Amino acid sequence: MPAKNRVDGRFISVGNKRISGSKYYYYLNMADSEHLKLIKEGVATWNQWRQEHAAIRPDLQDASLVALDLRGANFAETNLSGANLSKANLVGANFSEADLRGADLRGADLSRANLSGVNFSKSTIDIFTAYRDVQGCDIGVNGIYSPFTDSAALLRIDPPGNSMQGANADAVIESLKQARKLHTFSLLLAGIAMLFIVIKPKTITLPYLAGSFKFDDFSYSFLATILSTVLLSQVSSFIDSALQGAHYLNDRRAAMLVGHFPWLLSKYESEPANRRQSKVMRFFLVFHPVIYLYFFMKWDLFFTGDWQGLIQHYQEMPVIFGEYLLPVLYVILIKLCIHIFRLSEGFQKPILFDTETERGRHSDMERLAEAVEKQASRTAELFELVRKREA
Repeated sequence: MPAKNRVDGRFISVGNKRISGSKYYYYLNMADSEHLKLIKEGVATWNQWRQEHAAIRPDLQDASLVALDLRGANFAETNLSGANLSKANLVGANFSEADLRGADLRGADLSRANLSGVNFSKSTIDIFTAYRDVQGCDIGVNGIYSPFTDSAALLRIDPPGNSMQGANADAVIESLKQARKLHTFSLLLAGIAMLFIVIKPKTITLPYLAGSFKFDDFSYSFLATILSTVLLSQVSSFIDSALQGAHYLNDRRAAMLVGHFPWLLSKYESEPANRRQSKVMRFFLVFHPVIYLYFFMKWDLFFTGDWQGLIQHYQEMPVIFGEYLLPVLYVILIKLCIHIFRLSEGFQKPILFDTETERGRHSDMERLAEAVEKQASRTAELFELVRKREA
C-alpha cells in the first residue's frame, strides 16, 4: 500500500478520509505495483508481509511470474487472474480461494499445493504442468477441476506441432472402437482355450479361407499365444492413442461421448462401489492370456518343486524352440497386459470442461443461430420482392 493509505480494522485511511463498505474493498483490491515488487523479493518477504497485512487482498492481475521459485508462497484470496505463472515452482503454495481465471500455468509445478476454492475458468495447463497430491481439486484426464467454483484448468487445445494430437472426440472414439474390436477377438481366443479346459475335447476344428484346421489343446494354445501377443500390441497402441487424444478434449459433448463409450476398459465410473467392481472386471479382461499357461505348465512338477524335470519338459515340447520362444512370448504378453491395464486406469478420471467457457460457447452458438435466422429471413424477403417485380 502507498504510505498515505493506512488500513485500520475494517476502514482504510486515504489522506484525511476514512473509507468503509464497498469503497474499502475497492481500495484494498486496487492493482498495486508494490505487490509485484514484494513477491519478486522472495517468498519469505511475501509471506511475512501477508501475515502482517492479513486484511489486504493482494492484486497480481496480469503479473508476469514466469519461472519464479514460489515454493510455499501464501496466495490465499490473491487476484492472479491473467497472471503468467508458466514454469513457476509452486510446490506447496497456498492458493485457497485465489482467482486464477485466465492464468497461464503451463509447465508450472503445483505439487502439494492447496487449491481449495480456486477459480480456474479459462486458465491453461500443458503436459508439463505437475499437479501431484494437490488439495481441494479433482484430477481429470485433461486437467484439474475445482468443485467449489465449478471451474477447470484444461490442457491447451493446440498441442505441439509434432504430436499429431488435438481436440477431436470422433478420433478418440474411432481409436477406442478399433481397440475394442481387436481386444474382443483376443478374448474369443481365450474363450476357446477355456473350452479345452472345461469340455476337454481331443481336437477342435477352426475354419479358414480354404477349409479348416484341426488343433489339439497344446498346438492351439501356442498359436493363440502368438496371435494374442500381436492383437494386444495393437490394442495397446490404439488405446494409448485414444488416451493421448482425450487429454485435449474440452467440451461437454466430448466428455459425454468418450466418458460413456460402451467398453469396460475405457468407461469412467464415478461411484466408488462401481469403481471397485470395474477394476476387478478390467483386471480379468486384460489379463485373459494367462489362461494359456495352463497348457504349457507341468503343474505336478511345479508344485513339487522339480525344476529339473520342468526344464526337461520344456526342452521336449513339440514346439520349435519351445524352451526359449514361449518364455519370451509370455514376458512380452504380460508386459502388454500390464501396460493396457495402466492405460485403462487412465480413463478412470473424468474428462473435464470449464462451465464458464461452455456457457460462452453456447452463447456464441445462439448468437450465430440468430444471425443465420435473421439473414435467412432477409433473403426470403428479398426473394419475394424480386418475384413480385418480375411478375
